Amino acid sequence: MGWKGILGFDYGIVLAPMGHDIAGPELVAAVANAGGLGLLHAPEWESPELMKELIRKTRKLTDKPFGVGVLLPFPHKENIKAILEEKVAVLQVFWGDCSREFVLEAHNAGVKVVPQVGSVEEVKKVIDAGVDAIILQGYEAGGHVIGLDGLISLLPRVVDVIGDRDIPVIAAGGIVDARGYVAALALGAKGICMGTSMSMASSNIFPSSALSLMLSNGIPVRC
Repeated sequence: MGWKGILGFDYGIVLAPMGHDIAGPELVAAVANAGGLGLLHAPEWESPELMKELIRKTRKLTDKPFGVGVLLPFPHKENIKAILEEKVAVLQVFWGDCSREFVLEAHNAGVKVVPQVGSVEEVKKVIDAGVDAIILQGYEAGGHVIGLDGLISLLPRVVDVIGDRDIPVIAAGGIVDARGYVAALALGAKGICMGTSMSMASSNIFPSSALSLMLSNGIPVRC
């Protein structure tokens, strides 16, 4: 079920890089220690020292690899420089240009690149850039959403476009339990990316009032 041997993780479960106070060192390290890919949330402002601090704090909590997610519309050049200097395992990017030059720079630093996309057109662009994997986001996803198609209809089309290329697809959007995981695998994904359900893990600092609201609306706790 996992994608070990491609990005080196035991299980195909990714922690979405939710706001830095949620997908922080504690939760990222917990996911990493469990064999998944935890993604730290990079600051939405240029703060390379804070970025390095978050990475180093995470490393004190786990000896497993993890990554960082960056929203490209926000100031990010110095933050990405810090990420590459720290040589995290994975750099996830979203809402911006993931060029061949960008990917090559990360690869030269020993960092794998995983863009998050929301359409077949975007997928074709990042394939040409030489990315290591793709997070495919359906319209059901929370937080920042880029696409207009639901995951179930979009996922098999993207898998067909990728074909036999060694680029695993990680499905994101509305997946909260094992049934969603199995459905994504059946449609060709190699893993899943989850946010909301992960936010209810004991390792986060999500407000208790928000947790109660989610639980009252039937969102299961699986962490």
